[in-house]
Amino acid sequence: MSDVYAYADRGPIEPFWQRIHRFFLLPLDKAVLTRIAGLSAGFVASFALLFLGGLGVFLLLLAMLAILVIGARYGFKLIERSSKGFLRPSDYPLTDDDLVSQYLPYKYVAVNLIFGFVTVVLVAISGGSEFVRIVTWLLFFVVISPAVTMRLVITGSLRGALNPTEIMALVRSIGKPYAALVGFVFVADLSRTYGVAALAVAGGIGAAGATLLMGIKAGLGVGGVLLLFLLSAAFWYFTYMICAMIGYAMYQYAEALDISVMGPGENAMRSVANARTIDVKARTRDALIGQLVSAGDIKEAIELLSHDLTDRPGDLSLHARLHRLLIAENSGPRIENHTDTYLALLVKSENWREAIELVEDALARRADWAPRDIDHIAPLAQAAIRNSKPQLAGRLIKGFDKKHAVHADIPKVYLVGAQLMAEWGGKPEEARRILEHLLKRFPTDAVALEAGRYLAALNRPA
Repeated sequence: MSDVYAYADRGPIEPFWQRIHRFFLLPLDKAVLTRIAGLSAGFVASFALLFLGGLGVFLLLLAMLAILVIGARYGFKLIERSSKGFLRPSDYPLTDDDLVSQYLPYKYVAVNLIFGFVTVVLVAISGGSEFVRIVTWLLFFVVISPAVTMRLVITGSLRGALNPTEIMALVRSIGKPYAALVGFVFVADLSRTYGVAALAVAGGIGAAGATLLMGIKAGLGVGGVLLLFLLSAAFWYFTYMICAMIGYAMYQYAEALDISVMGPGENAMRSVANARTIDVKARTRDALIGQLVSAGDIKEAIELLSHDLTDRPGDLSLHARLHRLLIAENSGPRIENHTDTYLALLVKSENWREAIELVEDALARRADWAPRDIDHIAPLAQAAIRNSKPQLAGRLIKGFDKKHAVHADIPKVYLVGAQLMAEWGGKPEEARRILEHLLKRFPTDAVALEAGRYLAALNRPA
């Protein structure tokens, strides 16, 4: 079985700047083209909702939002799968949708809203300077946008995507070619924006829009319907081309970015024998696991995934699947052992939402469970606070200072305890006492500065 499921070796990787023409052709791949056609057809059909009058306008907006979310999810899937070496969308594993977080489109919107807010604030501080407006826009929406998108796909975390230190580390890992990537993405984005606008103007979409507002029953005619379809198709064509470009750049620098490459990469285009092996791997492993689970052969499915993890011990997607299989097997010791392994990887990669869910599941199975690595307790408690889960944070830090009296994270635990008392426990005096003790005992600790600010806020008159 090891021969059948062996991945082809990665050969020399063609730099992304030498395959720009292939990015233009990628949206013509059967799988991508089908997706573009489906999204565009749905976009055109949604205008029929205007027959319902005022309610129809509201439903049309909801339909367009749904189309955008569905299309954006596939775009993130293109990036994630390309980064792992699956360069042909038609060859994606059949059951890999769960590898890409369904929340990434919303987090991406949140990133842009944050960038927009910061830009507005900086422009306001500068007195409305046009120079500051242009510079901040170029910085946020052109220069670091590809890096933030990469971080969002790698970590699945909004916080991880916006971490300035990690963004700079990613840019340094890619080096000078990152500037070329920024340039190509910027030009492609301009092509999308002005290309769609030019198509709209040339087709008289303004007049068509006015007709719609006066009454859909007047009809757009065949030309209007075709124009709407082409507008949508052009938008998604350039969007998916950009996604493919970013994903391939991540694949090219996978080793530097600590990305586990699972797919065939360029090898699928070089060797028929390799292509057959890769096709078996890509298209049958997940389906085979599903068949094994359906047949009740959980242990064999676990062995199959464990074999893959031997080669890719840091692959979070494989760990997530293995954990679900272990839970289905219901072997307590195996579940707990893997929980600690999986949790360590999630904490290291700052996937806090998944880490918190894993901790909650572990506590639901055994009330006295605690992370094996005590270094994870304080960061997890802080993450629980950020995710408005005070009870979980309290359970994690309970008795920490007594069990681990000399641990370096005690100041962090004290700060979490003070936050719990002040914000959820309704005991500001207790919070002050904890913070004063923290500042007295650990005056030089990095947490002391934050604790001092928190204490000052508590002492400030209401």
